[in-house]
Amino acid sequence: MRCLVTGATGFIGSHLVEFLAAEGHEVTALGRARTEALKVAGGSFTFAQADLLDRPAVGAVLDATRPEAIFHLAAQSYPNVSWKETAMTFEVNVLGTIGLFEAILERRLAPAIVVAGSSSEYAPSRDGRPIAEDDALVPSSPYGVSKLAQDHLSRLYHAYHGLNVIRCRPFFLIGPRKEGDAASDFARGIVAIERGQRDDLLVGNLDVVRDLLDARDGVDALWLLARRGRPGEVYNICSGTGYSLREVLEVYRGLARAEVRERVDPGRIRPIDEMLKVGDPSKLLALGWSPKRPIRRTLEDILEYWRDRTGQGGPTTDRRSIP
Repeated sequence: MRCLVTGATGFIGSHLVEFLAAEGHEVTALGRARTEALKVAGGSFTFAQADLLDRPAVGAVLDATRPEAIFHLAAQSYPNVSWKETAMTFEVNVLGTIGLFEAILERRLAPAIVVAGSSSEYAPSRDGRPIAEDDALVPSSPYGVSKLAQDHLSRLYHAYHGLNVIRCRPFFLIGPRKEGDAASDFARGIVAIERGQRDDLLVGNLDVVRDLLDARDGVDALWLLARRGRPGEVYNICSGTGYSLREVLEVYRGLARAEVRERVDPGRIRPIDEMLKVGDPSKLLALGWSPKRPIRRTLEDILEYWRDRTGQGGPTTDRRSIP
């Protein structure tokens, strides 16, 4: 199958490109520039350099590839960045999506289009019950609002124009190659402690509970939705299990090669924090999907990834975001 992945240079996108290539599909990875995440992705694929906001460039990619499946992952995806660069967040997440849809319509293409929304669209759970697709949508950041707008536009473009859009709302996908979430920040900090570069691990609110899922299980879900998802519908991509960041840290502490002492950094505490966010994957499970990778194994993989990366002078950027 001819597949186009927007946002292919990002964390989830690079894993999806790798997966599709390994399955033998004809894959085009769309991005503004090759990143380290895409450079380490395995398999044979074509890289197309284009900015999602450049309509002619995106159209040229569609003309050249005529995709049968499009996975729209391109986004400004950091909630904390969205407070500082709100207009840019909406340009990329909303106008970029409109441009892609219009380019598809202009060419009368009929691919399956899997659009990645976000769990940030939801209100936090108040009663401890996992969040289902028809629960309240009350974003707590400009990023969440932008993804909600994208979500509604996707629904409307299906209803009005007949685009085969399948919407999804990933919760907190983690794994090797990710930056800027607690799981990767913890791992990088622990590696620094192991190397004698730090004395303690800076943390935020450890009582926050999140639905964590290995990104590779998330990629399996995206592929399933392209094949079996119902156009116009929305599906949570999540594990259905909540983990506190304290639990995550304790797993890492058991894997560490040095004593790990944490210290609360007030700069890592969000002004608006959602204490509990766990999703209900029932609709996805009904399509035949199930997560395969236990959380401990995922955290081991993340830690080993950063041990390798920091040993090679890898990046040390700290975006101070919670997954």
